[in-house]
Amino acid sequence: MSTITDSGHYRLPEGISFEQVGKKLILHLSEEGLTSNMQKDTCAFEGWALCILANNPETYEKVRIDWTPVSDFGGTNDRPSIKHGHYYRFLYRADKFKKNFPDLVEITPSIEEVFNIEEFKSWVLNYPLGEVHESEKTNVNAESHLERRILELMIPCFDYCDEQLPVGLFYKEIGIKTSRTSRGLSQIDLWSVKQGTLTIYELKNDVNVSVGIISELMFYSNVMNDLRLHTFNYPETLVLQTNNYRHCKSLAEDIKKERIRSIEGVLLANNLHPRITPAVLNLMNNNTSGVKYSYISVDDFIEALSK
Repeated sequence: MSTITDSGHYRLPEGISFEQVGKKLILHLSEEGLTSNMQKDTCAFEGWALCILANNPETYEKVRIDWTPVSDFGGTNDRPSIKHGHYYRFLYRADKFKKNFPDLVEITPSIEEVFNIEEFKSWVLNYPLGEVHESEKTNVNAESHLERRILELMIPCFDYCDEQLPVGLFYKEIGIKTSRTSRGLSQIDLWSVKQGTLTIYELKNDVNVSVGIISELMFYSNVMNDLRLHTFNYPETLVLQTNNYRHCKSLAEDIKKERIRSIEGVLLANNLHPRITPAVLNLMNNNTSGVKYSYISVDDFIEALSK
């Protein structure tokens, strides 16, 4: 049960306990919140924290994320579990949340207390091994159907663009044993490059309305910004790959030659969660990373691309 003051009248997620101490908002995360998919309400701590802070500026000045480190994920050293991947992704997200908003966010315990954050500098991204080959969905409301419709319109408007860019992170080299974050379906929906700006679009169809869109977009934007800054890197095996699957080699070449100078993240949906107000976007843009965030409806984006 929530014990906070909140101007919104929308249900808060189960799995996160909310508390108010003075002018500080405290989110107590459950183990599920650390080891599950970040788009789930239970796991989207960045989204909920920013929404409540932005919509209650007279009530809260800071937020503290309380969590308990996890040691048992199941799986083995040779084959880490899915929970293991979500947990490492949480460690990175929490570290970035604190660094992106240093005057606003506290993490207790700090990530440095339980993890050597210097390891981040040895993480590499995976990359496509082929083109997307998914049969056309008969359901016109499916996100994959909508994604491909938008991509077709995007192609003539950008230097290059594509869909389903992998953002799995690994320690030094790509392999099951070295995986750090979730692999497989961890991919950016749509992305584009134009005049030195890499733009990341987190797409939701009309029935997918969640605060988790913020956490997803911030994670992808931070990862690609760390790639731009060479904190993360693509492995040499990508350089040796002949094919430019999903334009990933083009992106890697632009990053290597420092032609990508900025990152932008776009919430792309007709229906946002009611808590995601303009005040939330303003707060998201008050970050130290330099990433710029914006919102555009799917309908408006399609109309703009069609002109």
